Amino acid sequence: MSEGTLYGWAFFTGKKILEELEDMYRDEKKVKKKMETILLNLRSEQLPDRFRRTLVDTIIEIMPEISLKSEIKEERPWRIEEFYRYSAAILAGFFDSLDAWKKEKEKAKNVKQEVKTENA
Repeated sequence: MSEGTLYGWAFFTGKKILEELEDMYRDEKKVKKKMETILLNLRSEQLPDRFRRTLVDTIIEIMPEISLKSEIKEERPWRIEEFYRYSAAILAGFFDSLDAWKKEKEKAKNVKQEVKTENA
């Protein structure tokens, strides 16, 4: 598995999680805080099995219909070098999805502000 593909899956999954959190909370600050908490929880896991379990539990809790990559759902334990590569790709994908989401929200606010200014 290439880390690029795992990164892409994580970015897509992160975007879907953010959409689901928006539906749940309807408050941008709460959505941002929850996603940041997810990232911190994942980043704090230093053992491959605990990282994978935390990731799976988080996805199942928020969006059980998301499909998991085979590297995540297979029962074979990750070797240390796999853990570092996979966790880095997953964390980067989640972080970048949060960053993209924040930029989208900021852009939407700026557009609303411009419309208000023009109508005033």
